[in-house]
Amino acid sequence: MKSNTIIKLPTYSCQVIITITDQLRVESDKIYKKYKLTNEDDEGENEGILISPEIDKYFLLIDIKYLSHNTIAHEIYHAVVRVTEDRGIVDEEAQAWLCGHITGVVYKFLEKKNFIIKHG
Repeated sequence: MKSNTIIKLPTYSCQVIITITDQLRVESDKIYKKYKLTNEDDEGENEGILISPEIDKYFLLIDIKYLSHNTIAHEIYHAVVRVTEDRGIVDEEAQAWLCGHITGVVYKFLEKKNFIIKHG
């Protein structure tokens, strides 16, 4: 099972591809292989992962069995930091607005797809 959506961020000239999956390792390995990257995060089981093979493309993957508000916030934080730092932006207000925007889009996507989000 896999479901994804693309968040276009024209202000930052990039997109964040959100994927909810029951096969996180399989999906992340596909991205690593496609972009000829080394999987540096090969330690045990992950709840989610952010992969940024190019400055205009960020893959945010979350394992469905760990789909919680905590995991969502955690992975969105990584995405926001990576997008802004890649562009030399360290302004907290810009990061907070981007975090809010991505969070809103992610929750609308999850609601539309009827995902159950755990509290934790």
